[in-house]
This record gives sequence, C-alpha cells and structure tokens, in this order.
Amino acid sequence: MKTSLGLFLSLVVATSAFAPPSRNLGGSPLFQKSNTRSSQALNSAISALPSLPNPYKNLPWITEREQQREQRRLTNANAALFRELGLPEDATYEDVAAKTDHLIELAAGDIKKKIRVEIARDKIYMIRLNERITGVRRENDDAYIASKWEEKGREGLVELTDSVDDIIKPKAAFKIPVISGLIEYFQSIYKPPDENWTKRQAVIWGASTLVCLISPPLTENFARLNWLAAGGMMGYRGMPGMENREAGYNPFRGKRNKKHQVQAMGIAIMLWVVAKGMAESVVMKFPALAASRSCEWFKFAIVQGALGLATAFIQTYKEGEDSGELMI
Repeated sequence: MKTSLGLFLSLVVATSAFAPPSRNLGGSPLFQKSNTRSSQALNSAISALPSLPNPYKNLPWITEREQQREQRRLTNANAALFRELGLPEDATYEDVAAKTDHLIELAAGDIKKKIRVEIARDKIYMIRLNERITGVRRENDDAYIASKWEEKGREGLVELTDSVDDIIKPKAAFKIPVISGLIEYFQSIYKPPDENWTKRQAVIWGASTLVCLISPPLTENFARLNWLAAGGMMGYRGMPGMENREAGYNPFRGKRNKKHQVQAMGIAIMLWVVAKGMAESVVMKFPALAASRSCEWFKFAIVQGALGLATAFIQTYKEGEDSGELMI
C-alpha cells in the first residue's frame, strides 16, 4: 500500500515538472496599467459626447404633467415640514414665526436642532411665497383674458393663443361610439306634451282604436298604415303655424322632404316594428286573448297605444333650425 502511494506521488511531481508555467495576466502590473488607461479613455469619450435634449419635453400634456407632479411634491414637502414643526397646514405666517421662535429658544443649547428648525421655517416661507406668486399670476392671467374678451371679443382671444377652441370650447366629455350619439339624439327630440297636444293625441288614437273595435274589418287596413300617421304628426309637431290650421303646415299635404320629417318617418317605422312584435308576444301569452275573435284588435290596440305615446313625447322639428331638403 505504501509502495503504491509513493509511486502515485512521484508521478504527480514528474507531471507538474513538465507542465508550462502559468501566466497570470490579471496580476501583471503592465496589464493592470493598460486596463486602467483604456477605461479612463472610454469614460472620457462618453463624457465628451453632447447630451441630446428630450424632443418631447415641451409638449403641452407633458409640461402640464410635470407641473402637476411638482405641485404634488411641494404639497407633500409642505405637509412634512408642518408636521415637523407641530403646526397645522393652514397655519398663518404669524403662527409659523411664533412657533419657530419658541422652538429656537428651547433649542438654545443644541445648535443642530436650532439650524434644523430654521431650515424648516425658511422652506415653509419659500413654499408659501411660490404658492402666492402662482395664485397672483393665475388671477392676473384670468383678468387679462376677461378684459381682452370684453374689449375685442373673439379677436382678442386670437391674440392670446393660437387655438381659440381651447378657451371657448369645453373639454370633450367621454363618449361611447354610436351609443352616446343615439342617447344625445333621443334626448334632443324628447319633449313633454302640453295639454292641447295631449288631448289631440288622445282623441286621434283613441277614436281610431274604438272605430276599429266597432268595425273589425277596418283593423287590418289601419294596422298597416298607422305608422304613417305617427310619423307625420311627429314631424308636424312644433312647426310654425301648427295651431293655425288654415295658414299652418298640413302634414298630410305636399312632399315630406324635410330632414326632420324623414327622421320622424324612420322613428315611426322602427317603433311600429317593435310594437308589433311586443303586441304579438303579449297577446299570445294569454290564451283567452289568443283564442278570442278580437285577437287582432288587441294586437292593434297595443300598437296604437305605443305609437300614440311616442307621438305625444317626440318632436323631431327644432325651433329656429332650417332643415334642408333630402328627397325630391
């Protein structure tokens, strides 16, 4: 065993004797010197490069965002300083001065604490001064804009800004495509009826429904054309001379080629289709109505009620609006 171990050690020593000497370049003074010189040259070249300005720095929304961020930072710093002095944030100048003088007297022997109190006081004064300057500048700008508007009107505002719409037009509200437009349109054509219009609609739609009940053969003919009467009255409502039947506009004479009249006909057809589907489903849910000989009249009455209600509350004509002709 000892002989084998001795042979192994002899072999290791002999092998290491023929191995080439290792060169530690990292530990060489020459290599360290050249490496240091190259790094210094690289740092000098990087520092010599000109700093490129941010091309988006002066964009309006980025500038506004930076101002808001700076305002929040000043507000937080102001609150921290007031907490450090033990004062409320709405403390007056006299309160801040009295409190800091009192703290300086208490810290007469502690120079570091005295300096810290004086620094906090000076920062509060600086923040208050900046807030006052900003407020005065904003008030002056608003007063100047108001005076320009009073003196020259719209032309005066043109002198102040490149885009008058930024001042005159309000900020656009959030809108959903198609849906927001439909909601705004239906809000514009909705108009509660007065007493005369309510009575007129009750007489027209109620009398025609009762006539069809007395004479059932008329129901089918009326049910096909009642949307036409609804559209005519929706487009007729509110037009000049509506109350004067001799000099006013007759919705059942001449061409219905105005924009608001075409809109009224489209609304009437849409409501007529929806009302017929609703009437069909309602009547069929009640076996007694579905099996009755007046089944069609019940459906007709529901459609009449829906069209009469829509005619009472919808007015497509807008006063003072000159609707152009759409159809020949």
